[in-house]
Amino acid sequence: MSKSRQRLLVLCVVFAISVSGLLVRPLAAADDFAAENKLFRDWVVASDIIRESYVESPDYELLTRASISGMLRTLDPHSNFYDRKSFDEMRREQRSHYFGIGATIQQRFRGVYIIEPFKGTPAVRAGLRYGDQIVGIDGKNTENWNSDQVRNSLRGELGTTVNVAVRRAGVADPVTVAIERGTVDLPSVSTFYLARPGIGYINLSRGFHSTTSDELSTAIGMLKEQGARSMILDLRGNPGGFLDQAIKVSDKFLDRGQIVLSVRGREGRVPNRDWPAESGSPESFPLVVLINRNSASASEIVAGAVQDHDRGLIIGESSFGKGLVQTIFPLSGGAGLTLTTARYYTPSGRLIQRDYSNGSFYEYLSRRNAEGAVVPQTPVNDERKTDLGRTVFGGGGIEPDVKVVAPVPTNAQFNIWSSGLFMFTRELLAGGVEGAANFKFDGLKFGHKLQPGEFAITDQIVKSYRDYMVDFIAKNPELNITAAMVEENLTWLRGKMREEVLLAFYGLDVAQRGIADQDPQLQRAIQELPNAAQLAERARRVTQKTSRN
Repeated sequence: MSKSRQRLLVLCVVFAISVSGLLVRPLAAADDFAAENKLFRDWVVASDIIRESYVESPDYELLTRASISGMLRTLDPHSNFYDRKSFDEMRREQRSHYFGIGATIQQRFRGVYIIEPFKGTPAVRAGLRYGDQIVGIDGKNTENWNSDQVRNSLRGELGTTVNVAVRRAGVADPVTVAIERGTVDLPSVSTFYLARPGIGYINLSRGFHSTTSDELSTAIGMLKEQGARSMILDLRGNPGGFLDQAIKVSDKFLDRGQIVLSVRGREGRVPNRDWPAESGSPESFPLVVLINRNSASASEIVAGAVQDHDRGLIIGESSFGKGLVQTIFPLSGGAGLTLTTARYYTPSGRLIQRDYSNGSFYEYLSRRNAEGAVVPQTPVNDERKTDLGRTVFGGGGIEPDVKVVAPVPTNAQFNIWSSGLFMFTRELLAGGVEGAANFKFDGLKFGHKLQPGEFAITDQIVKSYRDYMVDFIAKNPELNITAAMVEENLTWLRGKMREEVLLAFYGLDVAQRGIADQDPQLQRAIQELPNAAQLAERARRVTQKTSRN
């Protein structure tokens, strides 16, 4: 494409976006239109200066993306622009699948590694396994790539082939495999099981996609067949997703006519709407919902509806605080954007959105995750009441009924785990640790029923780990790890090592079951189920009395 045509494309796209609002709103006042026209002329002049005077020939596609992204970034943290590839990936993931090899990858010690290949995926068929370091993709050396670069190269068009080279513990030379990219399912419900006799546990942590409601119905049905009489719905880490799926999930627990949420948009532009529950035959079992600082958007809709109607107890930590509704707008050339078009409110009238006007968007998005970060308190001036008259607040996410703060690894723990502990575990699974032959790993086994005490980390393995770390610390002084730090955190590291071993042998879901007794939020949820049952019964009686009157 010629430079003149590239520049014309940039101007057309930016002009179309800058005036698109005129198509969906009353005619702007003359002075407003004049101001917009002047800004557009300024953009044209600036573009000409860049084209004529910049030290290198500019990338017009990059300028276009930056122009659109810059406009959106002046609005709020959740309005975003996507190029064609990113937009396609987002839409596929919302449909609960993507095209790639099908494996969790993570950046750990000086590289990007396979952590868990998914059942029935190309990664499993190719023999990839936990601990494989990805060192090459299609002939390119990837040892210095980050996880995003590796992920983007592993994904691609359905049916295309990608050549992946991995460095495997215990194998001298890199192993190269040709993998045909396939459809990789992304179910919202990662696992469900009986946490205790009669107590069902459902992990719904992977977002609200197009299949979420159906997946949840299936999980509930199977758990009830196994004897579940109460449920724990785990929304920790759930980033949100489709609004209609959040409504359908909430609908499973609420009586017909109870409001799930209200949506309020810009006056005269987006119609206000209340969404009532419509099921007419909701599940009546005692319910606890788990949330944490990474539970956002659709997961907050569900937690807020359950809490406001006193249908169950919310346990964990304050949620993220995202109460903005994004609408997806396709653009030319396969690109697209998500634009905030409304705010949502819980049944009691709470706005869940956290303030983002002070500080940078980076601070807004990251401050709830950083170690030692100060999380702003929920504003006390937005006080609301649940159906039973319990006090709740808006403007800062969902505050749990029972607050249980999960222990977060310290910087020292994370540093040791992601480097020395991880590398030792690779050696352990490769059969390189004396006296631990039963830990030698041949590949992931799916559908395993974990036995009590399986893969316990013995004192002999701990001694080998200590010896290994002496040499590791000496060879990697830049990590600032000391033997004293290892000793101080040895109990935690021992538990983490077993978790990594279970992850390698049986996958994340089984590994999480294996350490469930170390999960204080889950254990508290089990304890609180009788109180959740009493709360729901009180709310049911009030609802029945109100309906009779």
